[in-house]
Amino acid sequence: MARIIPECEARIKESANIVDLVGRYVQLRRAGYSWKACCPFHNEKTPSFHVNPARQSFHCFGCGVGGDAVKFLMMYENLDYPTALRRLADINGIPVIEEEDDPEIARKRRLRSAVVQVNELAAEYYHKLLCRSKDAADAREYLKTRGIDINIAKSWQLGWAPPSFRELSDLARARGFGDQILREAYLTGQNSSGSFPVFRDRLMFPIRNIRGEVVGFSGRIMQPDRDPRKYVNTAETVAFHKGELLFGLHKATSAMAKAGSTALICEGQLDVIACHERAELRYAVAGLGTAFTDDHAKLLAKYARKAILCYDGDNAGNAAAEKTYRKLAAAGISVYRATLPAGEDPDSLSREQGGEILQQAVKEAQPFLEQCVTAELLSCRNDAPSRAALVERMADLAAEIHSAVQRDISTADLATRLGVGLDQMRESVNRAVREHKRRPTHEPYEFQDDYPAEDQGEAIHENGISTIDPQKKAPSITLHPALNAVLSLMFSNTKAHHMLMERVEDLQEPIRYLTGGALLQRVLELTPTSDSKPNVDILAQKLTEEEVQALRKVPTGDLGDQWMENYVDEVCAQAINATLEAKIDLLRTRLRGELSLEEYKSTIEEISVLTTIANKK
Repeated sequence: MARIIPECEARIKESANIVDLVGRYVQLRRAGYSWKACCPFHNEKTPSFHVNPARQSFHCFGCGVGGDAVKFLMMYENLDYPTALRRLADINGIPVIEEEDDPEIARKRRLRSAVVQVNELAAEYYHKLLCRSKDAADAREYLKTRGIDINIAKSWQLGWAPPSFRELSDLARARGFGDQILREAYLTGQNSSGSFPVFRDRLMFPIRNIRGEVVGFSGRIMQPDRDPRKYVNTAETVAFHKGELLFGLHKATSAMAKAGSTALICEGQLDVIACHERAELRYAVAGLGTAFTDDHAKLLAKYARKAILCYDGDNAGNAAAEKTYRKLAAAGISVYRATLPAGEDPDSLSREQGGEILQQAVKEAQPFLEQCVTAELLSCRNDAPSRAALVERMADLAAEIHSAVQRDISTADLATRLGVGLDQMRESVNRAVREHKRRPTHEPYEFQDDYPAEDQGEAIHENGISTIDPQKKAPSITLHPALNAVLSLMFSNTKAHHMLMERVEDLQEPIRYLTGGALLQRVLELTPTSDSKPNVDILAQKLTEEEVQALRKVPTGDLGDQWMENYVDEVCAQAINATLEAKIDLLRTRLRGELSLEEYKSTIEEISVLTTIANKK
């Protein structure tokens, strides 16, 4: 974060009216020349918190805290000094002027500012449509079924993105933003046929950073039969970095402080909204449709020392909870888990049984390791190998704890619960700690959707291991030309590989609908980092012979970086267009079957819609 120049810093502080600022958060009463209230930083019944407009300061005679407007924001919203200073500038409409040592940095800063402004404009536009447009009736009805009324929608500025972006484009142009800024914000895409909207007929969740700026969006599809992607998130931009953003954090920081530096972590946006609005658990946050990352944990560690996981209780939820525990524990955060009834999430539980039930589940949250070992002891066989394996598994989890003191306390608790000697348990944990240090630091990319692998012969299961029948040779793998072009770029240029990884969500439909999509998915999974372009010889160790043969046929060459962005845009556009054609072909094939009149009309309508979209591209 660039440093604000001293003159601007002074102007921001001078612009503050501390009575108005504190009054935004605390109900003040006049007391002579000052104002008073019950202190927001400790529990009291008699007001001892005073705000002095003459000195532009606050002071609590009960707990002794005090300071200026910036200090109040730091304490109340749990912010560091630079962020609090910028928040105060936002509140008072003061332009932030930063030191500009590097012209390129200055250019990026101006671009980021424009992207944020056009995102704010889009959020207002989408919200207005949701509230007023007759075309958004389905979105309003969906929110109604999820227990979200107009007041909640306004509080979170939920919106609806129409199929066309012309009106938004005209609105942006009237405010001085050209089409290029819309593309930089990932509100529109570009291909050889022109621009197209990234978000079409989707319920829109604005994504805000800690300062409350709209840096991107998450869009939920309203008609799943027209798009297999349930959610589409803004791709990486100068303002939006998905792995570093937590939904709801800008609303949750002050509540985290009041809850004893505690954060409640959910799996989705609707769960977060349910926690805040129905259960008054206003310290809830969530990732953006991706696995919880190291960056998420580091960000959360600035505001919380304890985290309660509020994930679904199914197998997927348990797996996600364990991965999140590992990240949080390594960041020095104590991890607990709330137990929800089977098949329930925070949204469904609070909607069907009331916010009090969810509050109780969170209140009764248990330390993650304690809950985990209790559950696994119930299912563990009482033989020596099974018990030994459980000891090693629990040691591996305990080894993630950053604090040596907390780790040793957990080790002693595990030794008692597992019925093993403390020295033996410590030895297992210490061995796991050493193994963790030797692990690679990068994380594999995780897809949100699971697509079936291509048929490679009938599988035989022997001793629980899946193998391929050697008597039934797998068919050769054919790559669609569009996917062949994508792989060609990936294997030819490191920058192209990096750019394609950033646009991996754009490739999800091509992966599903085009021949050879499963192979492209495997390559993406096995090449999560973009420090260098993929190498077939290295990939060959984890691919089948047929997959390797298909990859060796992909043309490669030495491509320079100069026009790489155009190349990537072109191959992505080709893949998207080919996917539209594939969908239309599938629907036309369906017409040859036995359909009812209603099914026939519906299929014709789908073909018409997709054909219209394809013709616009």
